[in-house]
Amino acid sequence: MKRLEGGYTPMSHEQAFAEHAPAPDDRAAAAAAGASNARLRAGAQVVLVALSFYVAVESLGLGLWTSFGPGPGFFPFVLAIALGLLALAWAAQTRRARADEDGPAERTDVGHAAAVLGSLVVLAAVMDLAGYQISVFAFLMFHLKWRAGRSWALSLVLSLAGSVGVYHGFDQGLMVQLPPSAIPLLAGWGL
Repeated sequence: MKRLEGGYTPMSHEQAFAEHAPAPDDRAAAAAAGASNARLRAGAQVVLVALSFYVAVESLGLGLWTSFGPGPGFFPFVLAIALGLLALAWAAQTRRARADEDGPAERTDVGHAAAVLGSLVVLAAVMDLAGYQISVFAFLMFHLKWRAGRSWALSLVLSLAGSVGVYHGFDQGLMVQLPPSAIPLLAGWGL
């Protein structure tokens, strides 16, 4: 096989899972862990669908549209619908995967989840000070360049589109102000 940069040899996911197959005496423990994970996933899916339904109903009471543009309930409603649809898609994928039980077990990467949650906490903490554009740009660069290992060009383009592009789209297209920087020098530059 052809070796890639960094000495990695590409292989199919079947080959990768075959190399890391559990030992025969570990199969019972893996089956018990799989059943526990299945119950946890099903519970999470039910909670997400119920939460999305509740938020959608409550956001209708806030009003979806005003004469000036989107009302206070518009974005919670849209996000609630998106959350509900994604939770239902997740449930359908889980059900379809159950039909193919002999496939490799799904592995969970706790480090990745911790990095995402930690970076979201940092993003929320610095958003008021640094503003939307700078904080979201740093957040996206962290995940695209350093966590996912994407190229500099792709990381810069996607981070600029997700921060500066979204900021101006909301500001000029929807007439919704996202938080500017609280630092006077940065606010003077339009950040």
